[in-house]
Amino acid sequence: MWGGATLAAVLLAAILAGCGAGGSSSATTTATAATEAAAPEPSPDVALLDKVLSRQEAAVEAFGQVGPALPPRLARMAAYFRAQEQEHIDAVLKAVRGLGATPEPSPEPVDTSALKDTRERLLFLYELEGATIDEELSAIAKLEASWPRSLLASTVANHGQHLVLLRRALGAGPLASVPVPFEDGTAPPPE
Repeated sequence: MWGGATLAAVLLAAILAGCGAGGSSSATTTATAATEAAAPEPSPDVALLDKVLSRQEAAVEAFGQVGPALPPRLARMAAYFRAQEQEHIDAVLKAVRGLGATPEPSPEPVDTSALKDTRERLLFLYELEGATIDEELSAIAKLEASWPRSLLASTVANHGQHLVLLRRALGAGPLASVPVPFEDGTAPPPE
């Protein structure tokens, strides 16, 4: 009748047919439905990065408002800082999207109407850069994903460079332009 190899092949085929996807299993169906219904929770990193974006967007707005009122050399510096800040925004937007979320920063109001002279405008920008450093350092300390931390560390370093140039514009000498070994945005402006 059937040889041993043929019988083994038929038995194996019958066993595999019983293990396949044929038929329905309520446990499998329930597990699949639960997986499909459960939307992934947004990463807590997204909320932190949205706050950073809010601060960065306020900085772009502030540089745009204050820069044109500065003397030409300082106006060019402010425009350069604004362009760099826009690049920071673009990178953080990509980071939020990389976390599978849609960026939703809340606009921060920027009012520069009370600034009367060049020194007040530079002090305003100095305080703005310090607040941005503070916001980004705070986020770095709380972020779970490592690559947004690296990104923000780079932007913080750039803001520190801005502070050096703003200190120079405010009259600080070369050594006083870099007043602390660990820039956290809280060093007072030069007198």
